[in-house]
Amino acid sequence: MKNKIKALIATGSGHLSACMAPLIPLITAGSLMKLACLLIGMTGVLSGTTETILQVIGDAPFYFLPVLVAITASKHFEADMFYSVGTACMLMMPDFTALMSGTGDVSFTVFPVVRTTYAYNILPVILLTYLISRLEPAAAKRFPKALKGTIYPLLVFTVTCACGFLVVGPVGTIISVGFSELLTFLSVHVGVLAWALFACITPLLIPAGMHWIFVTTAITQISTNGFETGIMAAFMIANLTLAGADFAVCLRTKDKEFRGQALSAGIVALLSGVSEPSLFGVCLKEKKVLRCVMAAGALAGIYEGIVTIKCYVYSFPAVCSILMFHGPDGAANLWKAVILAALSVALGFVLTFLALSKEQRTV
Repeated sequence: MKNKIKALIATGSGHLSACMAPLIPLITAGSLMKLACLLIGMTGVLSGTTETILQVIGDAPFYFLPVLVAITASKHFEADMFYSVGTACMLMMPDFTALMSGTGDVSFTVFPVVRTTYAYNILPVILLTYLISRLEPAAAKRFPKALKGTIYPLLVFTVTCACGFLVVGPVGTIISVGFSELLTFLSVHVGVLAWALFACITPLLIPAGMHWIFVTTAITQISTNGFETGIMAAFMIANLTLAGADFAVCLRTKDKEFRGQALSAGIVALLSGVSEPSLFGVCLKEKKVLRCVMAAGALAGIYEGIVTIKCYVYSFPAVCSILMFHGPDGAANLWKAVILAALSVALGFVLTFLALSKEQRTV
Protein backbone atom coordinates (compact mmCIF):
# COMPACT_ATOMS: atom_id res chain seq x y z
CA MET A 1 0.00 0.00 0.00
CA LYS A 2 2.81 2.37 0.93
CA ASN A 3 4.59 1.68 -2.36
CA LYS A 4 1.36 2.29 -4.29
CA ILE A 5 0.92 5.67 -2.61
CA LYS A 6 4.54 6.61 -3.42
CA ALA A 7 4.04 5.52 -7.02
CA LEU A 8 0.82 7.53 -7.28
CA ILE A 9 2.49 10.65 -5.89
CA ALA A 10 5.47 10.22 -8.20
CA THR A 11 3.20 9.75 -11.23
CA GLY A 12 1.10 12.80 -10.37
CA SER A 13 4.18 14.92 -9.79
CA GLY A 14 5.64 13.79 -13.10
CA HIS A 15 2.51 14.80 -15.01
CA LEU A 16 2.34 18.14 -13.20
CA SER A 17 6.00 18.83 -13.93
CA ALA A 18 5.60 17.97 -17.62
CA CYS A 19 2.63 20.32 -17.94
CA MET A 20 4.23 23.24 -16.07
CA ALA A 21 7.88 23.12 -17.13
CA PRO A 22 7.38 24.55 -20.66
CA LEU A 23 5.52 27.54 -19.20
CA ILE A 24 8.16 28.57 -16.66
CA PRO A 25 9.95 31.03 -19.03
CA LEU A 26 6.67 32.86 -19.69
CA ILE A 27 5.69 32.79 -16.01
CA THR A 28 9.14 34.12 -15.14
CA ALA A 29 8.75 36.88 -17.74
CA GLY A 30 5.43 37.90 -16.24
CA SER A 31 6.92 37.80 -12.76
CA LEU A 32 9.86 39.99 -13.76
CA MET A 33 7.47 42.47 -15.35
CA LYS A 34 5.48 42.57 -12.10
CA LEU A 35 8.73 43.20 -10.23
CA ALA A 36 9.56 45.97 -12.71
CA CYS A 37 6.13 47.51 -12.12
CA LEU A 38 6.80 47.40 -8.40
CA LEU A 39 10.06 49.30 -8.91
CA ILE A 40 8.40 51.76 -11.28
CA GLY A 41 5.66 52.38 -8.76
CA MET A 42 8.26 53.15 -6.09
CA THR A 43 10.21 55.60 -8.26
CA GLY A 44 7.24 57.31 -9.90
CA VAL A 45 9.03 57.40 -13.27
CA LEU A 46 6.00 56.14 -15.16
CA SER A 47 2.33 56.61 -14.43
CA GLY A 48 -1.09 56.57 -16.04
CA THR A 49 -1.81 54.23 -18.93
CA THR A 50 1.82 53.19 -19.49
CA GLU A 51 2.11 51.69 -16.03
CA THR A 52 -1.33 50.11 -16.39
CA ILE A 53 -0.34 48.43 -19.67
CA LEU A 54 2.86 47.11 -18.12
CA GLN A 55 0.84 45.68 -15.24
CA VAL A 56 -1.46 43.95 -17.74
CA ILE A 57 1.59 42.45 -19.46
CA GLY A 58 2.77 41.09 -16.12
CA ASP A 59 -0.65 39.71 -15.18
CA ALA A 60 -1.50 38.10 -18.53
CA PRO A 61 0.55 34.88 -18.17
CA PHE A 62 -1.05 34.26 -14.77
CA TYR A 63 -4.64 35.11 -15.65
CA PHE A 64 -4.60 32.95 -18.78
CA LEU A 65 -2.51 30.22 -17.20
CA PRO A 66 -5.38 27.68 -17.51
CA VAL A 67 -5.44 28.20 -21.29
CA LEU A 68 -1.66 27.92 -21.55
CA VAL A 69 -1.69 24.78 -19.40
CA ALA A 70 -4.37 23.31 -21.65
CA ILE A 71 -1.89 23.56 -24.53
CA THR A 72 1.00 21.90 -22.70
CA ALA A 73 -1.25 19.29 -21.07
CA SER A 74 -2.82 18.36 -24.41
CA LYS A 75 0.66 17.72 -25.80
CA HIS A 76 1.69 15.75 -22.74
CA PHE A 77 -1.44 13.57 -22.58
CA GLU A 78 -1.82 13.48 -26.39
CA ALA A 79 -5.30 14.97 -26.19
CA ASP A 80 -6.99 17.03 -28.88
CA MET A 81 -5.56 20.52 -28.33
CA PHE A 82 -8.57 22.39 -29.66
CA TYR A 83 -11.10 20.65 -27.43
CA SER A 84 -8.77 21.14 -24.45
CA VAL A 85 -8.12 24.82 -25.12
CA GLY A 86 -11.72 25.48 -26.11
CA THR A 87 -12.99 23.97 -22.87
CA ALA A 88 -10.49 26.00 -20.82
CA CYS A 89 -11.59 29.17 -22.62
CA MET A 90 -15.23 28.35 -21.93
CA LEU A 91 -14.50 28.09 -18.20
CA MET A 92 -12.95 31.57 -18.34
CA MET A 93 -15.66 33.29 -20.40
CA PRO A 94 -16.71 36.60 -18.75
CA ASP A 95 -20.40 35.58 -18.54
CA PHE A 96 -19.53 32.24 -16.95
CA THR A 97 -17.07 33.89 -14.56
CA ALA A 98 -19.74 36.41 -13.54
CA LEU A 99 -22.18 33.56 -12.98
CA MET A 100 -19.67 31.71 -10.78
CA SER A 101 -18.90 34.81 -8.73
CA GLY A 102 -22.52 35.89 -8.29
CA THR A 103 -25.05 34.99 -5.64
CA GLY A 104 -27.76 32.35 -5.59
CA ASP A 105 -27.78 28.74 -6.71
CA VAL A 106 -26.38 27.69 -10.08
CA SER A 107 -27.52 24.57 -11.90
CA PHE A 108 -27.12 22.89 -15.28
CA THR A 109 -30.36 21.09 -16.14
CA VAL A 110 -31.01 19.10 -12.93
CA PHE A 111 -27.38 19.10 -11.74
CA PRO A 112 -26.08 21.67 -9.22
CA VAL A 113 -22.93 23.56 -10.22
CA VAL A 114 -20.27 24.22 -7.60
CA ARG A 115 -19.19 27.85 -7.64
CA THR A 116 -15.48 28.29 -8.32
CA THR A 117 -13.14 30.63 -10.18
CA TYR A 118 -11.00 29.10 -12.92
CA ALA A 119 -8.73 32.05 -13.68
CA TYR A 120 -5.22 31.39 -12.30
CA ASN A 121 -6.27 27.82 -11.41
CA ILE A 122 -4.43 25.11 -13.37
CA LEU A 123 -5.18 21.82 -11.67
CA PRO A 124 -8.79 21.54 -12.95
CA VAL A 125 -7.58 22.08 -16.53
CA ILE A 126 -4.86 19.43 -16.22
CA LEU A 127 -7.37 16.91 -14.89
CA LEU A 128 -9.89 17.86 -17.57
CA THR A 129 -7.32 17.52 -20.37
CA TYR A 130 -6.39 14.08 -19.11
CA LEU A 131 -10.08 13.15 -19.18
CA ILE A 132 -10.39 14.44 -22.75
CA SER A 133 -7.37 12.34 -23.77
CA ARG A 134 -9.26 9.25 -22.61
CA LEU A 135 -12.85 10.03 -23.63
CA GLU A 136 -12.50 11.72 -27.02
CA PRO A 137 -10.50 8.97 -28.84
CA ALA A 138 -12.85 6.30 -27.46
CA ALA A 139 -15.88 8.28 -28.65
CA ALA A 140 -14.33 8.84 -32.07
CA LYS A 141 -14.04 5.08 -32.67
CA ARG A 142 -17.71 4.45 -31.95
CA PHE A 143 -19.33 7.49 -33.55
CA PRO A 144 -20.90 7.17 -37.04
CA LYS A 145 -18.59 8.60 -39.71
CA ALA A 146 -21.45 10.44 -41.40
CA LEU A 147 -21.99 12.62 -38.32
CA LYS A 148 -18.34 13.29 -37.41
CA GLY A 149 -18.30 16.64 -39.17
CA THR A 150 -21.40 18.04 -37.46
CA ILE A 151 -22.98 16.32 -34.46
CA TYR A 152 -19.78 14.75 -33.16
CA PRO A 153 -17.82 17.99 -32.41
CA LEU A 154 -20.95 19.56 -30.88
CA LEU A 155 -21.48 16.64 -28.53
CA VAL A 156 -17.79 16.28 -27.63
CA PHE A 157 -17.36 19.98 -26.86
CA THR A 158 -20.61 20.16 -24.87
CA VAL A 159 -19.78 17.04 -22.87
CA THR A 160 -16.20 18.15 -22.11
CA CYS A 161 -17.41 21.57 -20.98
CA ALA A 162 -20.09 19.96 -18.80
CA CYS A 163 -17.51 17.58 -17.30
CA GLY A 164 -15.37 20.62 -16.60
CA PHE A 165 -17.81 22.64 -14.53
CA LEU A 166 -19.80 19.73 -13.07
CA VAL A 167 -17.06 17.27 -12.04
CA VAL A 168 -13.42 17.97 -12.84
CA GLY A 169 -13.43 21.67 -12.00
CA PRO A 170 -14.86 21.24 -8.50
CA VAL A 171 -12.54 18.26 -7.79
CA GLY A 172 -9.47 20.16 -8.95
CA THR A 173 -10.51 23.20 -6.99
CA ILE A 174 -11.06 21.13 -3.85
CA ILE A 175 -7.54 19.65 -4.19
CA SER A 176 -5.94 23.07 -4.77
CA VAL A 177 -7.86 24.68 -1.93
CA GLY A 178 -7.04 21.69 0.27
CA PHE A 179 -3.30 22.21 -0.20
CA SER A 180 -3.67 25.93 0.44
CA GLU A 181 -5.75 25.41 3.57
CA LEU A 182 -3.38 22.73 4.89
CA LEU A 183 -0.36 24.99 4.47
CA THR A 184 -2.23 27.90 6.00
CA PHE A 185 -3.28 25.75 8.97
CA LEU A 186 0.25 24.46 9.53
CA SER A 187 1.80 27.92 9.20
CA VAL A 188 -0.64 29.32 11.80
CA HIS A 189 -0.62 26.51 14.35
CA VAL A 190 2.80 24.86 13.97
CA GLY A 191 4.61 27.37 11.80
CA VAL A 192 8.12 26.72 13.10
CA LEU A 193 7.87 22.95 12.77
CA ALA A 194 6.01 23.08 9.44
CA TRP A 195 8.42 25.37 7.63
CA ALA A 196 11.51 23.77 9.17
CA LEU A 197 10.35 20.39 7.85
CA PHE A 198 9.30 21.78 4.48
CA ALA A 199 12.58 23.63 3.94
CA CYS A 200 14.46 20.51 5.02
CA ILE A 201 12.82 18.17 2.50
CA THR A 202 12.60 20.60 -0.44
CA PRO A 203 15.97 19.42 -1.91
CA LEU A 204 14.37 15.97 -2.10
CA LEU A 205 11.14 17.23 -3.64
CA ILE A 206 12.79 19.04 -6.56
CA PRO A 207 14.58 16.06 -8.18
CA ALA A 208 11.35 14.04 -7.87
CA GLY A 209 9.31 16.85 -9.45
CA MET A 210 7.04 16.94 -6.40
CA HIS A 211 7.77 20.62 -5.79
CA TRP A 212 5.39 21.51 -8.63
CA ILE A 213 2.46 20.73 -6.37
CA PHE A 214 3.56 23.50 -4.03
CA VAL A 215 4.59 25.86 -6.86
CA THR A 216 1.06 25.71 -8.25
CA THR A 217 -0.36 26.26 -4.76
CA ALA A 218 1.86 29.32 -4.30
CA ILE A 219 0.91 30.77 -7.69
CA THR A 220 -2.78 30.25 -6.92
CA GLN A 221 -2.48 31.93 -3.52
CA ILE A 222 -0.56 34.90 -4.94
CA SER A 223 -3.06 35.31 -7.75
CA THR A 224 -6.15 35.12 -5.52
CA ASN A 225 -4.93 36.67 -2.25
CA GLY A 226 -2.14 38.94 -3.47
CA PHE A 227 0.47 37.01 -1.47
CA GLU A 228 1.39 33.60 -0.11
CA THR A 229 2.99 32.80 3.22
CA GLY A 230 5.92 30.44 3.37
CA ILE A 231 6.28 28.34 0.23
CA MET A 232 8.48 30.68 -1.79
CA ALA A 233 10.53 31.57 1.28
CA ALA A 234 11.18 27.86 1.81
CA PHE A 235 12.21 27.51 -1.83
CA MET A 236 14.60 30.43 -1.35
CA ILE A 237 16.08 28.62 1.65
CA ALA A 238 16.66 25.53 -0.49
CA ASN A 239 18.28 27.50 -3.33
CA LEU A 240 20.59 29.53 -1.11
CA THR A 241 21.64 26.72 1.25
CA LEU A 242 22.60 24.85 -1.92
CA ALA A 243 24.62 27.86 -3.05
CA GLY A 244 26.41 28.07 0.29
CA ALA A 245 27.15 24.34 0.21
CA ASP A 246 28.51 24.62 -3.34
CA PHE A 247 30.92 27.36 -2.28
CA ALA A 248 32.11 25.20 0.63
CA VAL A 249 32.69 22.26 -1.71
CA CYS A 250 34.59 24.58 -4.04
CA LEU A 251 37.00 25.42 -1.20
CA ARG A 252 37.31 21.87 0.11
CA THR A 253 37.72 19.78 -3.02
CA LYS A 254 41.10 19.19 -4.66
CA ASP A 255 39.50 18.19 -7.96
CA LYS A 256 39.85 21.23 -10.24
CA GLU A 257 37.07 20.16 -12.59
CA PHE A 258 34.67 19.49 -9.72
CA ARG A 259 35.69 22.79 -8.11
CA GLY A 260 34.65 24.68 -11.22
CA GLN A 261 31.41 22.73 -11.43
CA ALA A 262 30.54 23.47 -7.80
CA LEU A 263 31.40 27.16 -8.20
CA SER A 264 29.25 27.61 -11.29
CA ALA A 265 26.35 25.68 -9.72
CA GLY A 266 26.58 27.87 -6.61
CA ILE A 267 26.54 31.09 -8.60
CA VAL A 268 23.53 29.93 -10.64
CA ALA A 269 21.59 28.94 -7.50
CA LEU A 270 22.55 32.15 -5.69
CA LEU A 271 21.69 34.61 -8.45
CA SER A 272 18.96 32.93 -10.49
CA GLY A 273 17.37 30.43 -8.11
CA VAL A 274 17.91 27.51 -10.50
CA SER A 275 18.89 24.61 -8.25
CA GLU A 276 19.15 21.65 -10.64
CA PRO A 277 22.89 22.10 -11.44
CA SER A 278 23.67 22.04 -7.73
CA LEU A 279 21.34 19.17 -6.89
CA PHE A 280 22.31 16.87 -9.75
CA GLY A 281 25.90 18.02 -10.18
CA VAL A 282 27.04 18.27 -6.56
CA CYS A 283 24.60 17.03 -3.91
CA LEU A 284 23.61 13.75 -5.50
CA LYS A 285 27.28 12.97 -6.10
CA GLU A 286 28.18 13.52 -2.46
CA LYS A 287 25.36 12.57 -0.08
CA LYS A 288 27.11 14.24 2.86
CA VAL A 289 26.63 17.59 1.12
CA LEU A 290 22.94 16.83 0.63
CA ARG A 291 22.55 16.03 4.33
CA CYS A 292 24.23 19.32 5.25
CA VAL A 293 21.92 21.23 2.90
CA MET A 294 18.87 19.60 4.47
CA ALA A 295 20.12 20.37 8.00
CA ALA A 296 20.82 23.98 7.01
CA GLY A 297 17.34 24.21 5.47
CA ALA A 298 15.73 22.99 8.69
CA LEU A 299 17.60 25.58 10.76
CA ALA A 300 16.74 28.41 8.37
CA GLY A 301 13.14 27.13 8.28
CA ILE A 302 12.92 27.67 12.03
CA TYR A 303 13.68 31.36 11.50
CA GLU A 304 11.12 31.50 8.68
CA GLY A 305 8.48 29.95 10.93
CA ILE A 306 9.22 32.45 13.71
CA VAL A 307 9.09 35.67 11.66
CA THR A 308 6.59 34.69 8.88
CA ILE A 309 7.63 35.89 5.43
CA LYS A 310 5.12 36.71 2.69
CA CYS A 311 5.78 36.52 -1.05
CA TYR A 312 3.90 38.94 -3.33
CA VAL A 313 5.23 38.01 -6.79
CA TYR A 314 6.08 34.60 -8.20
CA SER A 315 9.63 34.17 -9.44
CA PHE A 316 12.53 31.82 -8.87
CA PRO A 317 13.57 32.97 -5.36
CA ALA A 318 17.19 34.14 -5.34
CA VAL A 319 19.32 37.20 -4.70
CA CYS A 320 18.35 38.87 -7.98
CA SER A 321 14.63 38.37 -7.36
CA ILE A 322 14.58 39.27 -3.64
CA LEU A 323 12.11 42.09 -4.34
CA MET A 324 9.42 39.46 -4.77
CA PHE A 325 9.14 39.72 -0.97
CA HIS A 326 8.61 43.49 -0.97
CA GLY A 327 5.03 44.18 0.08
CA PRO A 328 2.72 47.17 -0.27
CA ASP A 329 3.01 47.90 3.46
CA GLY A 330 6.70 48.78 3.42
CA ALA A 331 10.06 47.05 3.50
CA ALA A 332 9.72 45.16 6.81
CA ASN A 333 8.84 41.89 5.09
CA LEU A 334 11.66 42.39 2.59
CA TRP A 335 14.22 42.80 5.36
CA LYS A 336 13.04 39.54 6.93
CA ALA A 337 13.64 37.87 3.57
CA VAL A 338 17.10 39.46 3.25
CA ILE A 339 18.07 38.14 6.68
CA LEU A 340 16.70 34.71 5.75
CA ALA A 341 18.71 34.74 2.51
CA ALA A 342 21.96 35.61 4.29
CA LEU A 343 21.27 33.04 6.99
CA SER A 344 20.59 30.32 4.41
CA VAL A 345 23.84 30.91 2.51
CA ALA A 346 25.83 31.05 5.75
CA LEU A 347 24.32 27.86 7.18
CA GLY A 348 24.78 25.94 3.96
CA PHE A 349 28.40 27.05 3.74
CA VAL A 350 29.39 26.50 7.37
CA LEU A 351 27.77 23.09 7.83
CA THR A 352 29.18 21.75 4.58
CA PHE A 353 32.65 23.21 5.17
CA LEU A 354 32.81 21.61 8.62
CA ALA A 355 31.44 18.28 7.41
CA LEU A 356 34.02 17.96 4.64
CA SER A 357 37.16 17.59 6.73
CA LYS A 358 40.62 17.77 5.28
CA GLU A 359 40.78 13.99 5.02
CA GLN A 360 37.66 14.07 2.85
CA ARG A 361 38.69 16.87 0.54
CA THR A 362 38.75 14.64 -2.54
CA VAL A 363 35.00 15.00 -2.90
